[in-house]
Amino acid sequence: MEDITTLKSIMINAIKRLPVENYSEGQTSEAIRNALIELNGGSTKLNHKTFYRGSQLFALVEEIIPTIIDEGFKDDDLLAGLIDYRNIPAGDEQSFEIEANSLVVVADSADGVRGIRRQRIDNRDTLTVPTVMKTCRVYEDLSRLLAGKIDFNTLIDNVAKAYKEKVYQDAYAALQAISKDTLGLGSEYNKGGSYNEDELLDLIEHVEAATGKKARIYGTKTALRKIDLKDVSDHGKEDKYMLGYYGMFNGTEIIAMRQAHIPGTNKFALDNTKLYVIADGDKPIKVVNEGDSILSERDPFQNNDLTQEYFYGQSMGVAVVCAQKLGVYTLS
Repeated sequence: MEDITTLKSIMINAIKRLPVENYSEGQTSEAIRNALIELNGGSTKLNHKTFYRGSQLFALVEEIIPTIIDEGFKDDDLLAGLIDYRNIPAGDEQSFEIEANSLVVVADSADGVRGIRRQRIDNRDTLTVPTVMKTCRVYEDLSRLLAGKIDFNTLIDNVAKAYKEKVYQDAYAALQAISKDTLGLGSEYNKGGSYNEDELLDLIEHVEAATGKKARIYGTKTALRKIDLKDVSDHGKEDKYMLGYYGMFNGTEIIAMRQAHIPGTNKFALDNTKLYVIADGDKPIKVVNEGDSILSERDPFQNNDLTQEYFYGQSMGVAVVCAQKLGVYTLS
C-alpha cells in the first residue's frame, strides 16, 4: 500500500479530477479502494472495531470529506456561478462589505477653484453571514466503496451532491427573501405586477446604471417563458421553440436557473414568478464554511438494532449579500 501521505495525495487528485501518475481513472479508483481495505484491516465491511476515532482510516476520511465538498462547488452548474464560496477558521466571522454604489460627482470648475462639495468615498455597510452545523451520515456509502459496489468517483459525487443540494436549498430560500427592504436595495430594484416589457427594461437599466456592468436576467424556465417581446426575430423564435424561453431580451442575456424540490416534498424551491436581474460577474449568494469538520461514531450498543452510525458535520452559512445592486421582478 502507498504511504498515507501519498494515498491522501492520490485521493485529492482523484477528487479534483486530476490525472494520477502511473494510473488510469479506473485504476486510480481501484488503487484507492484496495488501500482503504488495507487500512480497514483487510475487511470490506466497516464496524466499530476497524473504523473509529484514532484509526488511520477514520482520520483519512475525516480529512478528505471537506475537500470533496469544497470541490463540489467548483465548475458546477449555473447557480454555482452566482455563489461566492469562502473557508474561514473556527470562531471567525466573515463580513462582506456592501458598497453604497453611489458615483463620485465630478464637478466642472475653473482652474484654481476648489469650492465644490466634498463626498465620502468609503460609504459602506457590512453584513456577517451566520453559520450553523450541516450534517449527514456517510457510513453506507463508505461501506459500499469498500465492498466494490461503487467506485471512488461515485462516492465523491454522492457526498458532494448531498452538501451542494443543502446549500442550494438555503441559497434558494435567501433569493426568495429579497425585497425592497433588503439592505442596499429599494423599490426601484423591486418591481411587481403584470408583465410589462418597458418596466423590465427599466429595471435592467437601473441595475446597469448602478453597477456599471452589463446585466443578465435569471429565472426558472417557467418564469422566463412569461417574458414576451414586441418584436421577435427568427433567432428569438427558434430559442423559444428549442429552449421554451427567449435567449435575449432587448440585448440582455437570459439564463435559466435549475429548479429543485424542497427536500421531502414535491414543492418547488424557486418561485416560478420571479425574475432576477444581476450584473455580470456579481456573486450575491455568499456561502461560508467555518472551521474544521466533525466526524464521530456512535456506539452500536446505544441503538436497539445494534447498527453502527457515523455522523459528519460542517459549520456553514448561506446568505444573499447585495454588494452590488440587483433587481427582482415578481410577475402576477
